[in-house]
Amino acid sequence: MAPRPRPRPSVPVPPSPLRRAGILLVLTLVPGLAPADPDTLRLEVEGVGGELERNIRAYLSLAELSDTEDPDPTRIRRGHRAAPEEIRQALQPFGFYSPEIRGSLDRDGDAWVARYKVDHGPPTVITDLELRITGPGQEEGALTRVLEESGLKEGERLRHDRYSATKDDLLEQAVASGYLDARFTRNEIRVHPTRNEARVALVLDSGPAYYFGDIQVEQDILDPALVQRLLPVGRAERLTSRRLLDLQFALSDTDYFERVAVDLAREEAAPYTPEEDGAEEARIVPVEVATDPKKPRLYSIGAGYGTDTGPRLTGAVEFRHINQQGHQFRTDLFLSEVRQGLAARYRIPIKNVRTDSFNILSRVTQEELGDTRNHRYLLGVSEDRGFLGWRRSLYANVSRDFTFVGDDDRDYTFLTPGASMSRSKADDRLYPRRGWSLFFDLHGAHGSLLSDASFLQGQARAQGILPLGTRTRLLGRAHAGATRVDRVTDIPASERFFAGGDRSVRGYPYQDLGPLDADGHTIGGRYLLTGSVEVDYRVWGNFGLAAFWDAGNASNQWPPETVEAVGVGLRYASPLGMIRLDFATPQDTVIREDLGVAPDWRLHFSMGPDL
Repeated sequence: MAPRPRPRPSVPVPPSPLRRAGILLVLTLVPGLAPADPDTLRLEVEGVGGELERNIRAYLSLAELSDTEDPDPTRIRRGHRAAPEEIRQALQPFGFYSPEIRGSLDRDGDAWVARYKVDHGPPTVITDLELRITGPGQEEGALTRVLEESGLKEGERLRHDRYSATKDDLLEQAVASGYLDARFTRNEIRVHPTRNEARVALVLDSGPAYYFGDIQVEQDILDPALVQRLLPVGRAERLTSRRLLDLQFALSDTDYFERVAVDLAREEAAPYTPEEDGAEEARIVPVEVATDPKKPRLYSIGAGYGTDTGPRLTGAVEFRHINQQGHQFRTDLFLSEVRQGLAARYRIPIKNVRTDSFNILSRVTQEELGDTRNHRYLLGVSEDRGFLGWRRSLYANVSRDFTFVGDDDRDYTFLTPGASMSRSKADDRLYPRRGWSLFFDLHGAHGSLLSDASFLQGQARAQGILPLGTRTRLLGRAHAGATRVDRVTDIPASERFFAGGDRSVRGYPYQDLGPLDADGHTIGGRYLLTGSVEVDYRVWGNFGLAAFWDAGNASNQWPPETVEAVGVGLRYASPLGMIRLDFATPQDTVIREDLGVAPDWRLHFSMGPDL
């Protein structure tokens, strides 16, 4: 049987221009055949404004249709019938239970117009208010303050939002204060709409206060006695949410643990009588801390560029926990055009394991300072401790230096004890809008104690940042130093002061400001004084502009005769710190000519935190 022939598809023939004109004429002349503009819905609320109107519009189901094109008429009429009840519900949280509502739904050309005139009526007033705390926490200051600041008062208009906020804050504060079993025995609002009166009751039973029991840390990399010294809380201390976070952060902020999870063994809680006078029923609960150790070794490598250093490469290897006593070892390599070095440090935790340590360090460096070149070999010890919010370091170094200036070279041997203090505070470490940092150091040597000469040197650095509006910051810094020594050449270049460069006086080459020798070489001085004032403005996103004024110098006389520079810069707040590109011009022509600085401006590029 022969296959049936397949029908050929019909191909539409486009209408002729004359036919198209006829179709348009018919659609225009015959009513109902011409395409109509899509309908719209306009929603109008009159008689109220502000938060009342906003809440009404949020409650009205018609509001959803007003944002759609050609809404369904059936849904519009249904929403209009529901509108009065929705408006009543929207006004009740603000204490208006007897509103008068007049609504209309009309057509205005191609638009539906839903109009509602609202008189919210008399307010519902709180005539009976019961705000209480029962149980051991009834005298807890943090809990009573929540009630005092609730905004709920007899004779005042009922506000559901204040009631809900007080309820949430009260329970949250109770748990934060260690009342883990806190619960409401009464929490209700009774409204009499016809009398415009409301009775409000909020009664919290605090339940017993909880205290820290034994704290068990699950780990196998450190001596348990050392771990106990890491803990910032102890047995029988009040268990609050803040102290729980302190416990977690104290372990996670160390180099020992990657993950720290704190759990309360509530099923093992037991009755407890605290030692405080007047304390009532309490409970003590064991705390279990699960941890995962960090990797025992950390390798890091970095590369960068700065106009002071040129291209630079850094690398480090850190051994985070060499033994169960928490000893650590780190070695660092630094390579750049002006400075190369290798350093190692062995850290032994003492007393407060998180902040205190005894360190053994060694360092080999080669550095270009002005027109001098200095090689240093150093071996030292230090004790670092936290002290009243500061970081205090006591140290002693034995160093061997070789300083080269032109064809002259000298070698130096020193035993240098010293002490330093540092502290910083900022609202954001990478891009602070408000913050400061301080550093002080004092060290020296005596010619009779394994040293080639006697000297005493002190220096101080200060930095600060203040906001000037939402996009503008004011940044300032100052650095001062002084050395008591017979001749500046009695100490190596590493102990002398130089100025100039990205973080000193911009507009002048790195470490090129300072006293000169007879051959015109910059060899460094006894004294240093530099300062800077800068204003930056974030223009768009993370990009900004800056203008600055720098001044300072290094000298053998106090105070140094300062030179100045001004300039402008570009800023980018990167995830690794601020990236700065500065254009600075020196303001002292004589000094500039003596240094042979040309042209009259200098480009500076740097990167890192502002503090």
